Amino acid sequence: MSYTPSNTPVRAAPISGDYELIDGDPYFTKVIRYFRPSDYLNWGISTAIVPLGINVWERLEPSLGKGMKPSPIAGTTYRAATAIGFVGGFFLAYVKTSQRFLGWRENSREVAKDRYEVKELLSQGKLPYHENESVLDDRSKDVANRNSQYSNSLLFILPWFNLAYHPYHQVNLKKYYVNRPGEEDWGFNLKPLDEIYSSNAKKSV
Repeated sequence: MSYTPSNTPVRAAPISGDYELIDGDPYFTKVIRYFRPSDYLNWGISTAIVPLGINVWERLEPSLGKGMKPSPIAGTTYRAATAIGFVGGFFLAYVKTSQRFLGWRENSREVAKDRYEVKELLSQGKLPYHENESVLDDRSKDVANRNSQYSNSLLFILPWFNLAYHPYHQVNLKKYYVNRPGEEDWGFNLKPLDEIYSSNAKKSV
């Protein structure tokens, strides 16, 4: 099902944050690309701390009873603990980065990186959210966005990621056509939005 100006769904206003909104529903791989070094550090610490915690716990509270010698911990237990720490650390990094996209955390580094990438794509006549590359129709893109938007808030309960290219990112692309200090040095000559939409619409037909 394709949307027309008469049946385009009404989108809710984004939840306001203390910092600039970058993307209301960033694509899965884009979130990962924006991980900070501190996110990778925390991810590594989380991966190591769970099996380490089990080892320390066994020494402090032996499973055979108080005053008994600590029991050897099975390799399977260590592997399971490491996997739990790895997944938990990834989720933590993903949530923090998603919150930076939403403007809920300090995000000056991400704002600059996003502006560079989006302006580069617009200068090449490409849609920055790649919705023209999706095999989904307009209705399916709409549903995909509604399912994944703000899903990072419940990631530890129900892991859900945006794996669909769609145009619903709560961002007005016109803001990228206004240069901020230092952006002139990037040398991008952005093509008009109408021209980009028209060109990509013809390619997808």
